Amino acid sequence: MSTTVQITTEAKDNAYIIHMIGEIDVSNLSDLESIIKPIIDNANVKAIILDCKDLLFIDSKVVGYIAYLSTTFGHSERKLLIASANETINDILTLVGLTAIVPQFSTIDEALVNI
Repeated sequence: MSTTVQITTEAKDNAYIIHMIGEIDVSNLSDLESIIKPIIDNANVKAIILDCKDLLFIDSKVVGYIAYLSTTFGHSERKLLIASANETINDILTLVGLTAIVPQFSTIDEALVNI
């Protein structure tokens, strides 16, 4: 059974905000990857902000992908930030230790200020 997610992007200054609504797991992770790949390849992008406000679930593959993005961006002195994580997503990120390596902010505006 596949899950559904709606993903939109928003460019602000030298950052991209990735808005995600629904659930992301192994069945639809490629949707997120295909949206983020050209953003990663754009050297002018200084940060990606993952807006998790309306994200309901992520599985271990998505957690691994977020860790990969953090490493990839860290090597190029760019930033990956998480904004507006709800309690469920925050619990998952905390449990696997991602909150220790990916900065989290309460709002998108707060994340933008910290780029």
